[in-house]
Amino acid sequence: MRKSFILGSVLLALAACQPTAEEPEPATAASDQPAAASEPAAASDTPAATVSEPAPAAVPAAAPAAAGTVLASQETNWQGVVAEVTEFRRKGNTLTAKVRLRNQGSEKVPAEVIYKEVYLMDLGAGKKYQVLQDEKGAYIAGLKSGWNDRWYGDLDPGQSHTLWVKFPAPPAEVKSVTLQVPGVPPFEDLAIQDS
Repeated sequence: MRKSFILGSVLLALAACQPTAEEPEPATAASDQPAAASEPAAASDTPAATVSEPAPAAVPAAAPAAAGTVLASQETNWQGVVAEVTEFRRKGNTLTAKVRLRNQGSEKVPAEVIYKEVYLMDLGAGKKYQVLQDEKGAYIAGLKSGWNDRWYGDLDPGQSHTLWVKFPAPPAEVKSVTLQVPGVPPFEDLAIQDS
């Protein structure tokens, strides 16, 4: 919008510099001068284009979109709600999973996740990993205020909520596992991101 305003201003300035009906006879000499005047103006258009080229600095704006990348998606048992894994990262001795619940429907939907029913499964080793708990037994996850074992809430149409959950990390040689969240079909062979 700003570029078109600047371009419009330059065009108005050029139009003001063009010979009018006052100078029809010396048009050959006068037309040489406005042509010269229009060349510098064209040169000033080029810097304006050069100024607009740094606008592709919006390419880094694509980086936050990459941060919101969906690794896996599943329909859920909640009408109109989709579950999307947006992060599945192993760092040190823990693995963090982030799952976004997104209501694509037209009605408010109540959803609930009880963390004792959330787990990872390494099918190759036949090992199950439960959600980590602190010393008081509270799950290390995105909890509903006042609760230590779950999240629940209503999702309005178009609304989303991101759950996060911490697990013990599978060994480094394990590159993918299955994530199970209640109310959602299993996210099978989910690739582990390493930090």
